[in-house]
Amino acid sequence: MIGGAITEAAVRTGAEVTVLGRRPAFGKRKDINVSFLQGDWFDDAFASRAVGQGFDVIVDTLIFDEKNMQRSARLVNGHCKQLIYISTDSVYAHPSSNLSEDKEIVLSDVKWKYGINKRKAELFLASHSGDYGFKWTVIRPTITFGDTRIPVGFASRRGTYTLIDRIEKGKPVIRFDGNTRHAICHSSVFGNAAVLLFLNEKAYGRFYHISDDASYTFDEVFSVIESIVGKKPVFFHADAALLKKYNEDAYEDMIYDKNPEFTLDNSNVKSVCSGVSFHSDLKEVLTKTLDYLRERRNEDEDYDLLSDLIIMKSDPASEYVSSLSEERISEIKKYASKARKRNTANKIKNTLRAIRRKLS
Repeated sequence: MIGGAITEAAVRTGAEVTVLGRRPAFGKRKDINVSFLQGDWFDDAFASRAVGQGFDVIVDTLIFDEKNMQRSARLVNGHCKQLIYISTDSVYAHPSSNLSEDKEIVLSDVKWKYGINKRKAELFLASHSGDYGFKWTVIRPTITFGDTRIPVGFASRRGTYTLIDRIEKGKPVIRFDGNTRHAICHSSVFGNAAVLLFLNEKAYGRFYHISDDASYTFDEVFSVIESIVGKKPVFFHADAALLKKYNEDAYEDMIYDKNPEFTLDNSNVKSVCSGVSFHSDLKEVLTKTLDYLRERRNEDEDYDLLSDLIIMKSDPASEYVSSLSEERISEIKKYASKARKRNTANKIKNTLRAIRRKLS
């Protein structure tokens, strides 16, 4: 989504844009004026050919740790004037309020491995500036949403239509979050601001938040959704610890990012991106999102089954669970078994990955 937002905004400025992706061009990519290179960025031979033609700016959305950063910096060196690294606001300890980029980050205070790894990549880039011929800028996005994503605590990032489908059918919607306030940003705001950092000398060697001027509680977001859908969601507030048993990645996302109060000061990026509006009308943009989702109706069966599983485990005697068919109960049980195995496999992969990092 973030890459798409930057692509669309850059095309609107008249820039010549090249997009690299593993899959063939699809959706909006086919309809806007961009060059498309299909291939795997993590294939060194392909990546070297791709950057070899030379660019003014390279935006890398696929750096997740220090090793990724070392590789990307090596590959793009000599082939661009500016590297823009898309980091995350998860590099900060949560909770925080009206947080500025100038606040010192104490890595030991950050509890989420995703944020820790992204921060280590930032630190490598900043400490090796003199080793490379390009300038760099780091963007730390917050919860960014658009056509395919709704800014709520627990919902899939793809196939988010299933959340709306549950609301429209009167099915319980899982909530793990409290009524905390969180920074969010519509993709159009993000893209319009990001492209103004391209070759902007004031942005070299700097870190920026890009967020809306307003922040929201998830209750407020759901209230807007209710006004659009015309139906009040039926919420089921569950213990996040139960989520950990079946999807530890989603659990960490909830407890380290979505649950805590977290708002950002966006004055630094506003000072170098004049002419950009940093606020979007939430009802207006969510109406467009819901229209887009309804039109395509891409469903997320994992999200749907996980929601039913957590309800069934939390309150097996509830009216909703009693209404489920035997076939659905069987589906949920099979899903639970697969989810536990997948969770275990992911833990093993993450452990092995951490060992390899230490040895390399």
